[in-house]
Amino acid sequence: MRIRRLLVLLLALVASRALAVELGGEGTPASASSCEWCHEQLGDPLSKPVAGFRNDAHKRHGMSCATCHGGDPGAGFDGDAAKAMDPRKGYIGVPAGRRIVELCARCHSDIVYMRNEKPGLPTDQERLYYTSVHGKRLLSGDTKVAVCSSCHQAHGILPATDPESSVYPTRVAETCGRCHGDRAYMSGYDLPTDQLEQWSRSVHAEALLERNDLGAPTCNDCHGNHGAVPPGVSHVSRVCGQCHPANDEYFQASPHKAAYARLGIAECEFCHGNHEVRRTSDEMVGTSEGAVCLACHRGGSRGYQAAYEIRSALDSLRTLTEKVAGLAGRADRAGGFVEEVRFALQEAATFLKRARTLVHTFDPDRVVEEVKLGLVSGRKAEAQALQVLGELRERRIGLAGFLILIVGVIALLLVEIRKVDRKRRAD
Repeated sequence: MRIRRLLVLLLALVASRALAVELGGEGTPASASSCEWCHEQLGDPLSKPVAGFRNDAHKRHGMSCATCHGGDPGAGFDGDAAKAMDPRKGYIGVPAGRRIVELCARCHSDIVYMRNEKPGLPTDQERLYYTSVHGKRLLSGDTKVAVCSSCHQAHGILPATDPESSVYPTRVAETCGRCHGDRAYMSGYDLPTDQLEQWSRSVHAEALLERNDLGAPTCNDCHGNHGAVPPGVSHVSRVCGQCHPANDEYFQASPHKAAYARLGIAECEFCHGNHEVRRTSDEMVGTSEGAVCLACHRGGSRGYQAAYEIRSALDSLRTLTEKVAGLAGRADRAGGFVEEVRFALQEAATFLKRARTLVHTFDPDRVVEEVKLGLVSGRKAEAQALQVLGELRERRIGLAGFLILIVGVIALLLVEIRKVDRKRRAD
Protein backbone atom coordinates (compact mmCIF):
# COMPACT_ATOMS: atom_id res chain seq x y z
CA MET A 1 0.00 0.00 0.00
CA ARG A 2 2.83 2.43 0.90
CA ILE A 3 4.64 1.61 -2.35
CA ARG A 4 1.50 2.36 -4.34
CA ARG A 5 1.04 5.70 -2.61
CA LEU A 6 4.68 6.61 -3.21
CA LEU A 7 4.28 5.74 -6.89
CA VAL A 8 1.16 7.90 -7.13
CA LEU A 9 2.98 10.77 -5.43
CA LEU A 10 6.00 10.36 -7.69
CA LEU A 11 3.79 10.26 -10.78
CA ALA A 12 1.99 13.41 -9.64
CA LEU A 13 5.30 15.20 -9.02
CA VAL A 14 6.69 14.24 -12.40
CA ALA A 15 3.50 15.17 -14.22
CA SER A 16 3.11 18.49 -12.42
CA ARG A 17 6.72 19.48 -13.14
CA ALA A 18 6.31 18.51 -16.78
CA LEU A 19 3.19 20.61 -17.00
CA ALA A 20 4.90 23.52 -15.33
CA VAL A 21 7.67 23.36 -17.94
CA GLU A 22 5.08 23.12 -20.69
CA LEU A 23 3.25 26.15 -19.37
CA GLY A 24 6.55 28.02 -19.18
CA GLY A 25 5.46 29.59 -15.93
CA GLU A 26 3.10 31.86 -17.79
CA GLY A 27 -0.53 32.39 -16.76
CA THR A 28 -2.66 30.74 -14.05
CA PRO A 29 -4.63 27.53 -14.59
CA ALA A 30 -8.39 27.96 -14.82
CA SER A 31 -8.97 25.63 -11.85
CA ALA A 32 -8.69 27.24 -8.40
CA SER A 33 -7.60 23.88 -6.97
CA SER A 34 -4.20 22.50 -7.80
CA CYS A 35 -5.59 19.06 -6.93
CA GLU A 36 -8.14 19.19 -9.75
CA TRP A 37 -5.75 20.98 -12.12
CA CYS A 38 -3.02 18.38 -11.69
CA HIS A 39 -5.23 15.29 -11.68
CA GLU A 40 -7.02 16.39 -14.83
CA GLN A 41 -3.70 16.24 -16.65
CA LEU A 42 -2.75 12.79 -15.36
CA GLY A 43 -5.35 10.78 -17.28
CA ASP A 44 -7.10 7.64 -16.06
CA PRO A 45 -7.35 6.45 -13.40
CA LEU A 46 -6.09 9.53 -11.55
CA SER A 47 -8.36 11.94 -13.44
CA LYS A 48 -11.55 10.04 -12.61
CA PRO A 49 -11.95 11.57 -9.13
CA VAL A 50 -12.01 15.04 -10.69
CA ALA A 51 -14.71 14.07 -13.17
CA GLY A 52 -16.75 12.39 -10.46
CA PHE A 53 -16.43 15.26 -8.01
CA ARG A 54 -17.89 17.82 -10.44
CA ASN A 55 -21.46 16.75 -9.56
CA ASP A 56 -20.70 15.58 -6.03
CA ALA A 57 -23.22 16.66 -3.41
CA HIS A 58 -20.36 17.78 -1.17
CA LYS A 59 -18.95 20.12 -3.79
CA ARG A 60 -22.35 21.80 -3.97
CA HIS A 61 -21.93 22.56 -0.27
CA GLY A 62 -18.57 24.22 -0.81
CA MET A 63 -16.26 21.31 -0.01
CA SER A 64 -13.05 20.60 -1.90
CA CYS A 65 -10.50 17.83 -2.26
CA ALA A 66 -8.67 19.17 0.79
CA THR A 67 -11.78 18.73 2.97
CA CYS A 68 -11.17 14.98 3.00
CA HIS A 69 -7.60 14.59 1.78
CA GLY A 70 -6.05 17.60 3.49
CA GLY A 71 -3.17 19.57 1.99
CA ASP A 72 -3.09 22.97 0.31
CA PRO A 73 -5.11 23.17 -2.94
CA GLY A 74 -3.80 26.68 -3.50
CA ALA A 75 -0.19 25.52 -3.82
CA GLY A 76 1.52 23.40 -6.47
CA PHE A 77 0.66 25.47 -9.52
CA ASP A 78 4.38 26.12 -9.93
CA GLY A 79 4.91 22.44 -10.65
CA ASP A 80 5.91 21.48 -7.11
CA ALA A 81 3.14 19.07 -6.12
CA ALA A 82 4.85 18.44 -2.78
CA LYS A 83 3.71 21.86 -1.62
CA ALA A 84 0.07 20.90 -2.16
CA MET A 85 0.55 17.47 -0.59
CA ASP A 86 2.45 18.68 2.46
CA PRO A 87 1.66 16.60 5.60
CA ARG A 88 2.35 19.73 7.64
CA LYS A 89 -0.74 21.22 5.99
CA GLY A 90 -2.88 18.25 6.92
CA TYR A 91 -2.36 16.13 3.81
CA ILE A 92 -3.33 12.50 4.55
CA GLY A 93 -3.47 11.08 1.03
CA VAL A 94 -5.97 8.34 0.30
CA PRO A 95 -7.88 7.44 3.49
CA ALA A 96 -8.83 3.83 4.10
CA GLY A 97 -10.73 1.67 6.53
CA ARG A 98 -11.65 3.31 9.79
CA ARG A 99 -10.15 6.62 8.68
CA ILE A 100 -12.89 6.92 6.03
CA VAL A 101 -15.61 6.51 8.64
CA GLU A 102 -13.94 9.10 10.87
CA LEU A 103 -13.65 11.58 7.99
CA CYS A 104 -17.30 11.24 7.02
CA ALA A 105 -18.41 11.42 10.64
CA ARG A 106 -16.47 14.63 11.14
CA CYS A 107 -19.35 16.41 9.38
CA HIS A 108 -22.18 13.88 9.44
CA SER A 109 -22.04 13.44 13.23
CA ASP A 110 -21.87 17.18 13.87
CA ILE A 111 -25.47 18.13 14.71
CA VAL A 112 -24.94 21.89 14.42
CA TYR A 113 -23.12 21.63 11.08
CA MET A 114 -25.66 19.21 9.57
CA ARG A 115 -28.61 21.28 10.71
CA ASN A 116 -27.17 24.21 8.83
CA GLU A 117 -26.17 22.29 5.71
CA LYS A 118 -28.64 19.40 5.38
CA PRO A 119 -31.16 19.41 8.24
CA GLY A 120 -33.06 16.40 6.90
CA LEU A 121 -30.17 13.98 7.36
CA PRO A 122 -29.69 12.03 10.60
CA THR A 123 -26.47 12.44 12.56
CA ASP A 124 -26.19 8.99 14.11
CA GLN A 125 -24.86 7.07 11.10
CA GLU A 126 -21.42 6.54 12.64
CA ARG A 127 -22.87 5.23 15.89
CA LEU A 128 -25.20 2.91 14.00
CA TYR A 129 -22.41 1.76 11.71
CA TYR A 130 -20.38 0.46 14.65
CA THR A 131 -23.36 -1.60 15.82
CA SER A 132 -23.42 -3.38 12.45
CA VAL A 133 -21.52 -6.47 11.41
CA HIS A 134 -19.50 -4.28 9.05
CA GLY A 135 -18.56 -1.87 11.83
CA LYS A 136 -17.76 -4.58 14.37
CA ARG A 137 -15.53 -6.41 11.94
CA LEU A 138 -13.77 -3.19 10.99
CA LEU A 139 -12.97 -2.57 14.66
CA SER A 140 -11.59 -6.09 14.89
CA GLY A 141 -9.17 -5.39 12.03
CA ASP A 142 -11.10 -6.66 8.99
CA THR A 143 -10.39 -4.06 6.30
CA LYS A 144 -12.45 -5.82 3.59
CA VAL A 145 -15.77 -4.84 5.10
CA ALA A 146 -17.88 -2.06 3.68
CA VAL A 147 -17.28 1.51 4.85
CA CYS A 148 -19.03 4.73 3.84
CA SER A 149 -17.37 5.01 0.42
CA SER A 150 -18.11 1.36 -0.41
CA CYS A 151 -21.80 2.17 -0.74
CA HIS A 152 -21.88 5.91 -1.37
CA GLN A 153 -18.73 6.02 -3.55
CA ALA A 154 -15.74 8.23 -2.82
CA HIS A 155 -16.20 10.87 -5.52
CA GLY A 156 -19.44 11.74 -7.26
CA ILE A 157 -21.56 11.15 -4.16
CA LEU A 158 -25.20 11.94 -4.89
CA PRO A 159 -28.23 12.26 -2.58
CA ALA A 160 -30.14 9.04 -2.03
CA THR A 161 -33.10 10.69 -3.76
CA ASP A 162 -31.16 11.03 -7.02
CA PRO A 163 -31.89 8.13 -9.44
CA GLU A 164 -28.20 8.12 -10.42
CA SER A 165 -27.09 7.62 -6.82
CA SER A 166 -25.58 4.26 -5.88
CA VAL A 167 -27.96 4.17 -2.89
CA TYR A 168 -31.14 5.10 -4.78
CA PRO A 169 -33.75 2.37 -4.02
CA THR A 170 -33.54 0.77 -7.47
CA ARG A 171 -29.72 0.56 -7.24
CA VAL A 172 -29.23 -0.55 -3.63
CA ALA A 173 -29.27 -4.27 -4.43
CA GLU A 174 -26.71 -3.77 -7.17
CA THR A 175 -24.50 -1.81 -4.75
CA CYS A 176 -24.70 -4.46 -2.03
CA GLY A 177 -24.22 -7.17 -4.62
CA ARG A 178 -20.87 -5.77 -5.71
CA CYS A 179 -19.39 -7.36 -2.61
CA HIS A 180 -21.98 -9.90 -1.49
CA GLY A 181 -22.35 -11.34 -4.98
CA ASP A 182 -18.60 -11.67 -5.55
CA ARG A 183 -17.61 -15.24 -4.63
CA ALA A 184 -13.90 -14.47 -4.68
CA TYR A 185 -14.24 -11.37 -2.51
CA MET A 186 -16.56 -13.09 -0.04
CA SER A 187 -14.36 -16.18 0.30
CA GLY A 188 -13.46 -16.66 3.93
CA TYR A 189 -16.86 -15.49 5.13
CA ASP A 190 -19.54 -18.00 5.99
CA LEU A 191 -22.12 -16.29 3.80
CA PRO A 192 -23.90 -17.23 0.56
CA THR A 193 -23.25 -15.12 -2.52
CA ASP A 194 -26.51 -15.65 -4.40
CA GLN A 195 -28.66 -13.17 -2.47
CA LEU A 196 -28.79 -10.67 -5.33
CA GLU A 197 -29.66 -13.40 -7.81
CA GLN A 198 -32.46 -14.66 -5.55
CA TRP A 199 -33.84 -11.22 -4.77
CA SER A 200 -33.91 -10.39 -8.48
CA ARG A 201 -36.49 -13.17 -8.92
CA SER A 202 -38.63 -12.00 -6.01
CA VAL A 203 -41.97 -10.23 -5.99
CA HIS A 204 -40.20 -7.35 -4.23
CA ALA A 205 -37.74 -6.89 -7.09
CA GLU A 206 -40.59 -7.06 -9.59
CA ALA A 207 -42.43 -4.27 -7.78
CA LEU A 208 -39.34 -2.10 -7.40
CA LEU A 209 -37.58 -2.61 -10.71
CA GLU A 210 -40.47 -3.25 -13.09
CA ARG A 211 -43.26 -1.17 -11.59
CA ASN A 212 -40.94 1.43 -10.03
CA ASP A 213 -42.68 1.03 -6.67
CA LEU A 214 -40.10 2.75 -4.45
CA GLY A 215 -41.91 1.44 -1.36
CA ALA A 216 -40.99 -2.15 -2.23
CA PRO A 217 -38.20 -3.52 -0.02
CA THR A 218 -34.61 -3.92 -1.08
CA CYS A 219 -31.53 -4.93 0.94
CA ASN A 220 -31.40 -2.01 3.37
CA ASP A 221 -35.13 -2.13 4.15
CA CYS A 222 -34.70 -5.51 5.82
CA HIS A 223 -31.05 -5.48 6.90
CA GLY A 224 -30.74 -1.79 7.69
CA ASN A 225 -28.25 0.50 6.02
CA HIS A 226 -25.79 2.09 8.43
CA GLY A 227 -26.76 -0.22 11.28
CA ALA A 228 -26.76 -3.28 9.04
CA VAL A 229 -27.28 -6.48 10.98
CA PRO A 230 -28.49 -9.83 9.65
CA PRO A 231 -31.98 -10.21 11.14
CA GLY A 232 -32.58 -13.23 13.37
CA VAL A 233 -35.85 -15.07 13.89
CA SER A 234 -37.56 -12.26 15.82
CA HIS A 235 -36.09 -9.53 13.61
CA VAL A 236 -37.53 -10.99 10.41
CA SER A 237 -41.11 -10.87 11.63
CA ARG A 238 -40.66 -7.32 12.86
CA VAL A 239 -39.18 -6.24 9.54
CA CYS A 240 -41.86 -7.93 7.43
CA GLY A 241 -44.51 -6.49 9.75
CA GLN A 242 -43.52 -2.96 8.79
CA CYS A 243 -45.21 -3.48 5.42
CA HIS A 244 -47.54 -6.36 6.35
CA PRO A 245 -48.84 -5.35 9.80
CA ALA A 246 -52.05 -7.39 9.75
CA ASN A 247 -50.26 -10.60 8.76
CA ASP A 248 -47.69 -10.02 11.50
CA GLU A 249 -50.33 -9.26 14.14
CA TYR A 250 -52.27 -12.42 13.33
CA PHE A 251 -49.14 -14.58 13.39
CA GLN A 252 -47.93 -13.18 16.73
CA ALA A 253 -51.24 -14.22 18.32
CA SER A 254 -51.33 -17.63 16.62
CA PRO A 255 -50.25 -21.01 18.04
CA HIS A 256 -47.46 -21.12 15.47
CA LYS A 257 -45.65 -18.27 17.20
CA ALA A 258 -44.67 -20.41 20.20
CA ALA A 259 -44.11 -23.51 18.06
CA TYR A 260 -41.77 -21.68 15.69
CA ALA A 261 -39.84 -20.18 18.60
CA ARG A 262 -39.50 -23.59 20.24
CA LEU A 263 -38.24 -25.19 17.03
CA GLY A 264 -36.01 -22.25 16.10
CA ILE A 265 -37.90 -21.68 12.85
CA ALA A 266 -37.75 -18.26 11.20
CA GLU A 267 -41.31 -16.99 11.16
CA CYS A 268 -42.24 -15.30 7.86
CA GLU A 269 -39.14 -16.66 6.16
CA PHE A 270 -40.06 -20.31 6.65
CA CYS A 271 -43.16 -20.09 4.43
CA HIS A 272 -42.31 -17.15 2.17
CA GLY A 273 -38.52 -17.31 1.89
CA ASN A 274 -36.19 -14.39 2.56
CA HIS A 275 -34.46 -13.01 -0.51
CA GLU A 276 -36.48 -14.88 -3.13
CA VAL A 277 -39.92 -13.99 -1.83
CA ARG A 278 -42.32 -15.28 -4.46
CA ARG A 279 -45.85 -14.05 -5.13
CA THR A 280 -48.25 -15.76 -2.72
CA SER A 281 -51.04 -18.05 -3.90
CA ASP A 282 -53.71 -20.30 -2.41
CA GLU A 283 -51.62 -23.28 -3.53
CA MET A 284 -49.24 -22.54 -0.63
CA VAL A 285 -52.03 -23.51 1.79
CA GLY A 286 -53.75 -26.83 2.27
CA THR A 287 -52.88 -30.47 1.80
CA SER A 288 -52.30 -30.75 -1.92
CA GLU A 289 -48.84 -31.28 -3.40
CA GLY A 290 -46.63 -28.24 -3.01
CA ALA A 291 -48.49 -26.78 -0.02
CA VAL A 292 -46.17 -25.33 2.61
CA CYS A 293 -48.33 -26.77 5.40
CA LEU A 294 -47.15 -30.28 4.51
CA ALA A 295 -43.62 -29.40 5.61
CA CYS A 296 -44.76 -29.86 9.21
CA HIS A 297 -48.24 -31.42 9.26
CA ARG A 298 -48.87 -35.04 8.35
CA GLY A 299 -52.14 -36.73 7.40
CA GLY A 300 -54.52 -37.30 10.31
CA SER A 301 -53.09 -34.52 12.49
CA ARG A 302 -55.09 -31.51 13.69
CA GLY A 303 -52.84 -29.21 11.72
CA TYR A 304 -53.41 -31.24 8.56
CA GLN A 305 -57.18 -31.04 9.02
CA ALA A 306 -57.01 -27.30 9.71
CA ALA A 307 -54.99 -26.76 6.56
CA TYR A 308 -57.53 -28.75 4.54
CA GLU A 309 -60.46 -26.73 5.92
CA ILE A 310 -58.74 -23.40 5.28
CA ARG A 311 -57.89 -24.29 1.69
CA SER A 312 -61.39 -25.65 0.99
CA ALA A 313 -62.94 -22.42 2.27
CA LEU A 314 -60.65 -20.26 0.16
CA ASP A 315 -61.31 -22.39 -2.92
CA SER A 316 -65.07 -22.07 -2.53
CA LEU A 317 -65.01 -18.27 -2.49
CA ARG A 318 -62.31 -17.96 -5.13
CA THR A 319 -64.22 -20.30 -7.50
CA LEU A 320 -67.42 -18.30 -7.00
CA THR A 321 -65.75 -14.93 -7.64
CA GLU A 322 -64.11 -16.26 -10.79
CA LYS A 323 -67.46 -17.63 -12.01
CA VAL A 324 -69.26 -14.34 -11.34
CA ALA A 325 -66.47 -12.37 -12.99
CA GLY A 326 -67.05 -14.46 -16.11
CA LEU A 327 -70.81 -13.85 -15.98
CA ALA A 328 -70.28 -10.11 -15.49
CA GLY A 329 -67.95 -10.05 -18.47
CA ARG A 330 -70.52 -11.77 -20.67
CA ALA A 331 -73.24 -9.37 -19.56
CA ASP A 332 -71.00 -6.36 -20.09
CA ARG A 333 -70.03 -7.44 -23.62
CA ALA A 334 -73.71 -7.94 -24.41
CA GLY A 335 -74.48 -4.37 -23.39
CA GLY A 336 -75.97 -5.06 -19.97
CA PHE A 337 -75.71 -2.76 -16.95
CA VAL A 338 -73.29 -4.54 -14.59
CA GLU A 339 -72.20 -1.80 -12.15
CA GLU A 340 -74.17 -3.33 -9.26
CA VAL A 341 -72.76 -6.74 -10.12
CA ARG A 342 -69.21 -5.43 -10.05
CA PHE A 343 -69.82 -3.66 -6.75
CA ALA A 344 -71.06 -6.85 -5.08
CA LEU A 345 -68.25 -8.79 -6.70
CA GLN A 346 -65.73 -6.32 -5.32
CA GLU A 347 -67.21 -6.89 -1.85
CA ALA A 348 -66.72 -10.64 -2.27
CA ALA A 349 -63.15 -10.10 -3.48
CA THR A 350 -62.44 -7.96 -0.39
CA PHE A 351 -63.68 -10.72 1.89
CA LEU A 352 -61.48 -13.18 0.01
CA LYS A 353 -58.47 -10.94 0.53
CA ARG A 354 -59.26 -10.69 4.24
CA ALA A 355 -59.67 -14.45 4.46
CA ARG A 356 -56.26 -14.94 2.87
CA THR A 357 -54.76 -12.58 5.44
CA LEU A 358 -56.52 -14.50 8.23
CA VAL A 359 -54.63 -17.61 7.11
CA HIS A 360 -51.85 -16.24 9.34
CA THR A 361 -54.06 -16.96 12.38
CA PHE A 362 -53.98 -20.64 11.34
CA ASP A 363 -57.54 -20.79 12.69
CA PRO A 364 -59.92 -22.44 10.19
CA ASP A 365 -62.98 -21.11 12.03
CA ARG A 366 -61.94 -17.49 11.49
CA VAL A 367 -61.13 -18.09 7.84
CA VAL A 368 -64.41 -19.92 7.24
CA GLU A 369 -66.38 -17.14 8.96
CA GLU A 370 -64.84 -14.53 6.67
CA VAL A 371 -65.40 -16.73 3.62
CA LYS A 372 -69.09 -17.11 4.51
CA LEU A 373 -69.48 -13.32 4.44
CA GLY A 374 -67.76 -13.29 1.07
CA LEU A 375 -70.04 -16.02 -0.25
CA VAL A 376 -73.07 -13.90 0.63
CA SER A 377 -71.72 -11.04 -1.48
CA GLY A 378 -70.60 -13.44 -4.18
CA ARG A 379 -74.01 -15.09 -4.46
CA LYS A 380 -75.65 -11.69 -4.52
CA ALA A 381 -73.37 -10.72 -7.38
CA GLU A 382 -74.11 -14.04 -9.11
CA ALA A 383 -77.86 -13.49 -8.80
CA GLN A 384 -77.54 -9.96 -10.16
CA ALA A 385 -75.40 -11.14 -13.05
CA LEU A 386 -77.87 -13.90 -13.91
CA GLN A 387 -80.70 -11.38 -13.70
CA VAL A 388 -78.92 -9.04 -16.13
CA LEU A 389 -78.24 -11.97 -18.47
CA GLY A 390 -81.88 -13.05 -18.15
CA GLU A 391 -83.12 -9.57 -19.00
CA LEU A 392 -80.79 -9.47 -21.98
CA ARG A 393 -82.13 -12.87 -23.08
CA GLU A 394 -85.73 -11.64 -22.75
CA ARG A 395 -84.86 -8.56 -24.74
CA ARG A 396 -83.32 -10.69 -27.46
CA ILE A 397 -86.40 -12.93 -27.52
CA GLY A 398 -88.70 -9.89 -27.61
CA LEU A 399 -86.63 -8.29 -30.32
CA ALA A 400 -86.66 -11.51 -32.32
CA GLY A 401 -90.46 -11.74 -31.95
CA PHE A 402 -90.86 -8.13 -32.97
CA LEU A 403 -88.65 -8.68 -36.01
CA ILE A 404 -90.70 -11.76 -36.96
CA LEU A 405 -93.89 -9.73 -36.61
CA ILE A 406 -92.50 -6.97 -38.81
CA VAL A 407 -91.37 -9.50 -41.41
CA GLY A 408 -94.83 -11.08 -41.32
CA VAL A 409 -96.55 -7.72 -41.77
CA ILE A 410 -94.25 -6.88 -44.67
CA ALA A 411 -95.00 -10.27 -46.26
CA LEU A 412 -98.77 -9.68 -45.94
CA LEU A 413 -98.40 -6.24 -47.44
CA LEU A 414 -96.48 -7.67 -50.38
CA VAL A 415 -99.19 -10.27 -50.90
CA GLU A 416 -101.90 -7.59 -50.85
CA ILE A 417 -99.90 -5.39 -53.22
CA ARG A 418 -99.60 -8.27 -55.67
CA LYS A 419 -103.36 -8.91 -55.44
CA VAL A 420 -104.06 -5.28 -56.23
CA ASP A 421 -101.62 -5.36 -59.15
CA ARG A 422 -103.25 -8.51 -60.60
CA LYS A 423 -106.73 -7.05 -60.22
CA ARG A 424 -105.65 -3.82 -61.92
CA ARG A 425 -104.21 -5.75 -64.90
CA ALA A 426 -107.36 -7.84 -65.17
CA ASP A 427 -109.50 -4.71 -65.39
